[in-house]
Amino acid sequence: MAEKYLIRFNHDDVSFEMRKEGDRTLVRREDTEEWKDVSLERVGDSGLYLLMVDNHPIELYLERRRGGAIVTVGRHQFNCDVERWHPEPRRSISGTQASGLVAITAPMTGSLVEVRCEAGQQIAAGQVALIIESMKMNNELRSPADGIVESVPVVPGQRVKAGELLVSIRAQDSRDNAS
Repeated sequence: MAEKYLIRFNHDDVSFEMRKEGDRTLVRREDTEEWKDVSLERVGDSGLYLLMVDNHPIELYLERRRGGAIVTVGRHQFNCDVERWHPEPRRSISGTQASGLVAITAPMTGSLVEVRCEAGQQIAAGQVALIIESMKMNNELRSPADGIVESVPVVPGQRVKAGELLVSIRAQDSRDNAS
């Protein structure tokens, strides 16, 4: 079974999928179909590593730190944060703003499979608003609050990037519903 990881390279988020096949480790980037055979071996006691990607060697230096590493390849340095990918990361919803609007944003780059709401529609907290496909997995994005859909600036089949606005909801205070 494949595991997903979200890696931030110098503030750019990229999702990777990794799976084991016997003694091989296969990795692919979310926006590609091609799996790469990879291995990482430490060279001596230093921070020098040999990364093999489909039998092509890449020397890199890793300076491990909590949550990730600083990776140096040649003269290029990358600040990398690594976390397990979850279907509905906390950052996928920006939450209620002072104006009472709640935004549902794309948690990852992908394609919209289905849009289940439209402007003017009543929506309940937990109701599926959209389905996004990424890395051949469908992910349900649910409304974080009861309210009225203000806008849906996307359509099924559209390719979206992580952080892009998908639905704007005018949140209803629970006191508004008590009549």
